[in-house]
Amino acid sequence: MLLKMSKEELLPDGANLPNSNYEAKKIIKELGLSYNKIDACTNDCMLYWKEDSQLDSYKVCGASRWKICTHSGETRNKKGKRIASKSLCYFPLKPRLQRLFMSTKTSTLMTWHKDKIFDDGIMRHPADSMAWKSFDELHPSFAVEPYNVRLGVASDGF
Repeated sequence: MLLKMSKEELLPDGANLPNSNYEAKKIIKELGLSYNKIDACTNDCMLYWKEDSQLDSYKVCGASRWKICTHSGETRNKKGKRIASKSLCYFPLKPRLQRLFMSTKTSTLMTWHKDKIFDDGIMRHPADSMAWKSFDELHPSFAVEPYNVRLGVASDGF
């Protein structure tokens, strides 16, 4: 309903917007920007992943993996499917980085740290920082390749 209203009211005529959530997900998947759902413990103890993917409850806290119906007390819904009580959406990083290098506009921005670096004492980019320069000295084989990507983590007090 929201897609239909957006298409009719907000966007200009002839705009190419999917008609349903299913179609939108299909387009995103074809672009390589989909995600994986991984079931998680309700107490945030663990992920039901790899060797633990077949477990029904956590080994330590004993919390159930599945939602329990309040009326029947069963873990299966009317269609016979089990629904995870909590899940994590995992967005794989590699296809997203690959998409950035597919476009000529964004690929030049991804190599800016090699192409447009100025050594005038003003910090314009993380490549101007002492941390970046010391990393380059420690790992010269990585620093030589302009298409290598460095990821930074901002903890914001966490």
